[in-house]
Amino acid sequence: MDFGKVFGRGDPSKKTDAVLAYNERRFYQMATFYGFTLATYIASKIAYRGVIKRRYNPTFYQHNHVPPKFNFYKDAMVAVTHASLLAVTSMGMIISGGFWYCDISNVKEFTSRMKVFLGGYEAEKQLKAMPEDEETKQITDSLDSILNGNILDAFEDTEKKDK
Repeated sequence: MDFGKVFGRGDPSKKTDAVLAYNERRFYQMATFYGFTLATYIASKIAYRGVIKRRYNPTFYQHNHVPPKFNFYKDAMVAVTHASLLAVTSMGMIISGGFWYCDISNVKEFTSRMKVFLGGYEAEKQLKAMPEDEETKQITDSLDSILNGNILDAFEDTEKKDK
């Protein structure tokens, strides 16, 4: 029985390379999200086990005026570790889920989408259209001469302009 036809999928040999690349990309995003989800679940079970282990269960014939023995620093370290583990895995799950929803696979795509969203291209065009002042021109000329290997020329230009 061909389950691809049952679930409404066509013949994979008829799909173009672009469709196969897109499907692979979306599968990678989904796998990242489910990986972080599994890590969050495991971290929550570890934290729950740590909380249960630190719980005080008195024995039947134990005096109630004697405080139980505990190590404050160890308990604090374990609590911070569990909280950090839960925070990191939860944040990874939220971010990977958002990236999966918005079809973002890497940091370069994220920066370009944020630039479009925040209107960065228009601001960049406005900055390029502005005239360049004398100090900025002097700095860019000095940096260009340093990058071209003329280190002494860069310092001579600044000394001539200072006089």
